[in-house]
Formats: sequence, C-alpha cells, structure tokens
Amino acid sequence: MLLAAALPLALPVGAADKTLRDIPGAKDSPLLSRYEGSVLSAAGDDPLGFTRLVDVEAGKPVLRQVEGRITNRFYFGPKGTGALEVFRDYRQALEAAGFQVIYACEEPQCKKDRTQPLVGNLPREARGVGENALARSMFNNGYQPGFNLISARKAGANGDIRVQVAMSVDSGSGATAGRVQQLLQVVEPATARTGKVTVDAKAIGDTLKRDGRIALYGVHFDTNKAVLKPESDEQLKQMAQALGTARDARVFIVGHTDNQGDFENNLGLSQRRAQAVADALSTRFGIAASRMTARGVANLAPVAPNDEEAGRARNRRVELVLR
Repeated sequence: MLLAAALPLALPVGAADKTLRDIPGAKDSPLLSRYEGSVLSAAGDDPLGFTRLVDVEAGKPVLRQVEGRITNRFYFGPKGTGALEVFRDYRQALEAAGFQVIYACEEPQCKKDRTQPLVGNLPREARGVGENALARSMFNNGYQPGFNLISARKAGANGDIRVQVAMSVDSGSGATAGRVQQLLQVVEPATARTGKVTVDAKAIGDTLKRDGRIALYGVHFDTNKAVLKPESDEQLKQMAQALGTARDARVFIVGHTDNQGDFENNLGLSQRRAQAVADALSTRFGIAASRMTARGVANLAPVAPNDEEAGRARNRRVELVLR
C-alpha cells in the first residue's frame, strides 16, 4: 500500500526486498511515497523547474509542460508483485485523497492509445532519474511489458498539485528482473524566490534620470507587516547613495501590494511600508525627510496579472518616483 504523509489513508511502508537497497540519503516525496516494499533507486528534486505530464486533448493523451517544485522518484517494486496491482493501489490512494484523474490507462488501453511511446523520454528528462541507466531504459524505446500510467491533479491553496506515476516491468536480468519499475513525479506550486538581487546606486540614479521611476524588489517585509527585514539593508544603502549623489532630487517612495486580501487593509499596509522605507533612509542613512514623500497605493498600479503567484510577486514592490 501507499504511505502518503500529506494524504489520508497513510499506512506504514513494509520492509524492502533485501537483495536491493535504497540509494543513500534519499527519501520519499513528502506528499506521496512508495508502494509498500519498493526500493528507491533514483531521486532528484528541482525547487522550480519544468517537466511534461500527460493531459488529454480531444480524448487522446498529450504531453503538457508544467512548472513548479518537482519531485522525481524511481522505484523497483517488491519481487512477485504485478504492475496492475501497483497501478490500482496508486489510483485508489490518489482518488481517496481527492485527486482528479486527468488520464489513466491500464496496459491494453495504454497500447491502444500509444501512451508508452508518448512518455518514452520522460525518465531521461527527469532530474536525478535520467542519470540512472535502468530508469532511462524503463520504457525500452517505446514498449516494455506491464506499462500503466496515471496522471492526476488536485487543487491546492496556491495552485494545482500534479502527480504522475508511470510503470513497466523490467524485462532484463539480475536482481531487478521482473520487478515493477515506477517513475513517480510530483509537481507542486512554486515561484522563483525573487528579491535576491540588489540594484546598485548608479543603476538607480540612471533609471530615475531616464524614466523618472524605478521599481525595487530588494526591500523586504514580513507578510502583512511594515517592519523592514535585515536583508533590506543593502538595497536601502544603495537607494541612499543614489539620493545622496542626486542632491536636488525629491522623490515619492511608493508602496505597492498584490490584490490578495481586503483593499483598504492593503492600502494602509502599503502606506506604512512606504513610510518605513522613508524613515529608514532618513534616520539611518541621513537622507533629509523633506526630500521624501511616502505614499501607498495598494494594488492600484499592477505591472503583472495577479492571477498567479509569479505575477503577484512582481506587483509587491517599492518604487522611487521623481517628484
């Protein structure tokens, strides 16, 4: 059976066959783990990347590129267990946990749909799995016995969670012969951790001269708070140097939010954040308070759509605007 740390119906993982061993240092996905008694042979994670998963178009399976935090795991099932048994257990666990099956096929339907050739390159493309020779060949360039696949989706607080499990039976020789090979991929919502790059004083000054404004993402606050984080210090320093060089410049310091939450609350929050930046530049870096006017505009001036986190991250910013 399946162990699912974030799913219901969790059961303990049984002892793996002693002829094989898990690779050192790797663990199951925290969302969905192995079929009981399976051995983890390859693993790889990507905090933010792309992969291709099976979707349906006009009733036929197709590959769609998806983005997110990716967990790739490659397992060999316990000796004597069949692919159909493994497949149906995964499907039952996912459906019980509220996942919607996007596409699923058991071996006869998979052959009819030619699903195995469709996904033949996925093991090679999967980070941490493609380096494993057995994983790379698990679909044997288009056909391997015992092929089954399920692709499922579940809505989460920050976007869809996607799970795909493809399997076949190893027809080679040695300890893995006859075992069910399982490629498990989990894709969770994730965005780039922006705000790690500080804009230097010269770039700030040049952009203000050219455009009259500049958006800065190196100023950080805790969620729903207006207290500057220590990692904002370098960006504040560069802002102060730019204003120190342009001694006659007077600026608006404008706080922007995304559209999450109540507008009036965001309006007040953006004003307090803008004022916190002005206060820091004045008290800590010696910029005259009379040269700066703090204004908060909430989400009235977005620079990207707010329907995805990547866009909301761009909208959360502090701007310097020439008065």
